[in-house]
Amino acid sequence: MAQAKKVIITGIPGSGSTDFCNRYAAWPELKVRTYNMGDMLLKMAQGDPNKPPITVENLLNLHPGFLDTLRDRAFDLALSMIAAEESACDRILIDMHGQFFWNDVLTNTYDWSYLTGIDADMFVTIIDKPSTIKSRQMATAHGRLQNHDFRDLLMWQNAEVNIASGWAASFGKPIYVLPAKQDPATIESLLKNAFLIYFQMPMTDANSEANAMITAFKEKLLAIGQEINGLPTPLIDPRTIDIETGEGLSKREKRMIRIQTVHRDLNWYIGEATDQVAYYPPGSTLSKGVSDESTRGFETGKNIFVVYPSSHISPFMDIATKVFSSETEFFEFFPKYLRKRIKSLQRVTTT
Repeated sequence: MAQAKKVIITGIPGSGSTDFCNRYAAWPELKVRTYNMGDMLLKMAQGDPNKPPITVENLLNLHPGFLDTLRDRAFDLALSMIAAEESACDRILIDMHGQFFWNDVLTNTYDWSYLTGIDADMFVTIIDKPSTIKSRQMATAHGRLQNHDFRDLLMWQNAEVNIASGWAASFGKPIYVLPAKQDPATIESLLKNAFLIYFQMPMTDANSEANAMITAFKEKLLAIGQEINGLPTPLIDPRTIDIETGEGLSKREKRMIRIQTVHRDLNWYIGEATDQVAYYPPGSTLSKGVSDESTRGFETGKNIFVVYPSSHISPFMDIATKVFSSETEFFEFFPKYLRKRIKSLQRVTTT
């Protein structure tokens, strides 16, 4: 067996990164080994039989020098286990945080020497909306102790993406920001091939009927990849993280949620995609969000395909690689295109 592909998966506490790793590890055709660095750090802190155990809610109150020592011991152990197991596994997942946010202070969780030792093939940061993150955090003793507000969580999550992006840039490896509910098959596809679709649709005014048509179109897209490549067509659907509509939000929180949503879609999702597919259900009007996303894709070198069932085409759609007047026309074109595109974006090495 060839050496395992190694993926560092980050996410702030409550983001769903561990649940994502667990779903990935359950892949029936692969032997996947997961190292949860937070759990390993806690076990190190509780491992001295001559001292009272340190509870998880007190762990980050320890002296920074002692925490660094515990981190080093945890990573030393993980690296030795990875070296012993990587030839017997298909995938190795390192589940870790880039930073802790404790008592209003951001602290790095990593040491460059250990990241170098892992020699990851890919970096992934898992994200979610603040209310879901807060709900997960408040289910834990240390989360209740800190009680972060939505702005804290959004800034922390933004910093987490920036940290992982810096790692990837330093090591010359790809970085992907994915929603917590993303199918792990997306990573399997991306390990072999850089092809990734950002799926666009008019969202603000879409009713339940329009959403059903959008979902049906997406399912057809996924099925074509499964037929051609043995994996669902890799795509990111911004609806996977639904719009935050919680009661009692301040004006400042609402503004930040809106700004972060736009930042996520334009800079993270579109930034990592190779292609964009915009689908307008019949009867839809032109969407400013879809138009802005298409413009961003055009300006960053993406192939953009628009399905717009209307005879009145805006001249601004001329930036698209191709505009289709019907779903039928698009799905007659897409399989052949996908085969060619996948071949052109193949990674240099695969397992």
